[in-house]
Amino acid sequence: MMKIMKKHDILTPVIGLICMLLLQVSCSDPWDEHARDNEGLTNEPLLERLEKEPESSEFMKLLHASGVDKTLDGNNAYTVFVPENSRIQAVSSSLQNDAEALDRFVKNHIAVSTHRLNASADTVRLTMLSGKTLDFVNSEIDGAAFSKSNQAGADGMYHVITDALIPRQSLWEYMSDHNDELQNAFILSLNEYNLYDTAVVEDPADYYLNNEFLRNVGDMRDENQRFTYFVLKDADFTAEVEQFLPYVNYRNHADSSYAIGQYEIVKDMLFKQAYSKDNLPAMLLSASNVPFPVDKSAISQSVRLSNGWVHILDRATLPVVNKLVDTYVQGEEPSRFSESVTASTFHRIRKDPYGEFFKDIMVQNHKVSSLSIFYNLPRMYSTTYDVYWRALNDIQNNVFQQRVGVFEFNPRPSEEDPEIPVHAQIFQFPYTNVEQNDYNEVYLGEFTLEEYDRILTVLQGAATTDEGINTLVLDYLRFVPKLKTN
Repeated sequence: MMKIMKKHDILTPVIGLICMLLLQVSCSDPWDEHARDNEGLTNEPLLERLEKEPESSEFMKLLHASGVDKTLDGNNAYTVFVPENSRIQAVSSSLQNDAEALDRFVKNHIAVSTHRLNASADTVRLTMLSGKTLDFVNSEIDGAAFSKSNQAGADGMYHVITDALIPRQSLWEYMSDHNDELQNAFILSLNEYNLYDTAVVEDPADYYLNNEFLRNVGDMRDENQRFTYFVLKDADFTAEVEQFLPYVNYRNHADSSYAIGQYEIVKDMLFKQAYSKDNLPAMLLSASNVPFPVDKSAISQSVRLSNGWVHILDRATLPVVNKLVDTYVQGEEPSRFSESVTASTFHRIRKDPYGEFFKDIMVQNHKVSSLSIFYNLPRMYSTTYDVYWRALNDIQNNVFQQRVGVFEFNPRPSEEDPEIPVHAQIFQFPYTNVEQNDYNEVYLGEFTLEEYDRILTVLQGAATTDEGINTLVLDYLRFVPKLKTN
């Protein structure tokens, strides 16, 4: 039977829809929004609009004198940030007889495409025609406020700003200009000198490709990145290197050890965030996980750069003990096995009693006597290490044993057969029980590494083919370097 709708059943949704439409109209006038989105819009070319702007007259003189005005030919859209006349007058005299500096200055005020006033807290990085990247945030560009904004022409937009955007040096340019300072000179020397035999194929398009600092710590040439860099005065830098030499004994070669000591000091002086002196946190963490305590009272000078800040220290602030950070070996990330046991290898996800998830590796029922799992470690300091593991035996009803060995990373010819490469043993820990359901770290003992170098660590199972007895399991190994007392 067809249902007959009552009159009020039809009117109720209609009335609701009308109310919603009235509410939208009362809150927002689409013509007002259209006007705001096109504030200052005309069909005039951008150059003509700039010529009529009272506060752009001084900048326009520089624009024409540099020849950059020919770039604003209507074929592409640009945004011009125009400093007020008084700000241009303050710097124009220094540009009159330097065509290159004039060109760079003018281009540092022009960005490709149109960019409206950014009043949000989100930083937008604008690449200027100068090649510099400026931060555009909170109604400011590179710290200069807006006195007039969103003036749009047919082929672009301009804003009037309260300060000139002086092109700043990048960190790499600053370092190159201050190459008489020992710390900077060392980093620059890596353009020609490699610490390790890790040089990549030379690329004619990138002369600096083999600089290990740029490649491994931070490419300070990059205008799109942001850096904070601390510089020690020459005497302090030398003292820090000499203090650290006992930890970087490289094959008893004094020159190589000293160069590596310099690298170990400077690699923890660069951070991939930009902090002014006022905004520096109490502690920074370097790329190699070294905690760097910030003592603002030790900063004698700060220099703002296009891609960060340099802070000059009048004394060293990073204790040696801070640089001796723990090295972790994750069990689930081996480099290889002594034999293929893929079908018996399990990468597991477990949860500890505190509710934290972790990954580990378990190799079970593989029928291989003395099965070994190999792990490659980074370069390690020449000192003594305490070694721990966490190994969870949670699915077997018996205790089993395994052990850890430390070997030289680079292979040597075998004494029995020179054609077979072997890794010389540095230290072998004894077999240790893997107790049931033990989530705690277990201390294995200590060993001494006489030379600064990479090492190979090996987790080895019991010398038997019996299932359940030769199981291997590992969450992680932890190597804790010790501070030398003499």
